Order: sequence, then structure tokens, then C-alpha cells
Amino acid sequence: MDCPIQLKIPAVAQMLKAKTDRLLAPLAQAEGLTSLQMCVLLHLYQAEAPVGTVSQVTGMGQANASSLCKKLEEAGYLTRVRGESDRRVVNLSLTEAGRGAVERFRRGIDRYVALLEDVPPGQKDALARGVQAAEEILDFLYEHGKGE
Repeated sequence: MDCPIQLKIPAVAQMLKAKTDRLLAPLAQAEGLTSLQMCVLLHLYQAEAPVGTVSQVTGMGQANASSLCKKLEEAGYLTRVRGESDRRVVNLSLTEAGRGAVERFRRGIDRYVALLEDVPPGQKDALARGVQAAEEILDFLYEHGKGE
């Protein structure tokens, strides 16, 4: 019996989340972090950002993102500085400890990337196309489903 699309979408989303976490959680845990905390540090590794951006990237509410960042600050992974022109904005940047944690995490990811060398090129291309299509479709559904 084929599963209806209304049940398949959340089931596939949950399965991908669980399998991704199963793969990445041990790398984050080696740094004493959760996968979500590492996601925040990875984003800040690319560029400083306000808490509002972290909220968007993680899909968390602003208050929860702020709380998560406060814990990361207390652990020494990032700094939080209020904006000079707008004191309501809290800007985040990585400390040396935060950068080190991300670099070690990325070395772990590099081991997985090396394993992909054994995957046939057609499968890698199909995976890349599938991930891109899924992202575009989910963005489309989100943008067009707001307010309903």
C-alpha cells in the first residue's frame, strides 16, 4: 500500500532529520555541543550575525535562539554585543574556542566527504539535484502557505 503524500512529507522530513543527526551528533558531542548548537557556530564561522539571523537559520523562535546563544556565550564559544545604533539588536561572533570547535567539527565532516569519493558520479549528481529540489520545494510551500 502506497503512503499518501500528506503522510509521506512529514515522515521523510523526520527521517532525514534523524539520519542527519545520527551522523553529525557524535561530532558535535565530541565538542560538548548539541547538533543545533553546532549549527549556530557553523553559521557564525562564515560571518558574524545578529540573534535574529540565528533564529531564522535554526527555525527557532527569537527568545529560544537568544537563550541558546547565551548558553554558548557562557561556555566560551561566542560573544554577544548589543548594537550601537539599535540596542535591541544583539550581534554574535565566535571566540577562538568557538572557531576551534568548528574547525574540529569540519575535519570530521571532511572524513564523510572523503567517503563520497567512492559513490558513483551519477549518484552524487542525483543527490545534489534532489537536495536542491527539496530545498526549493520546501521554500515554495513555506512562502505560499504562510497565513493559512
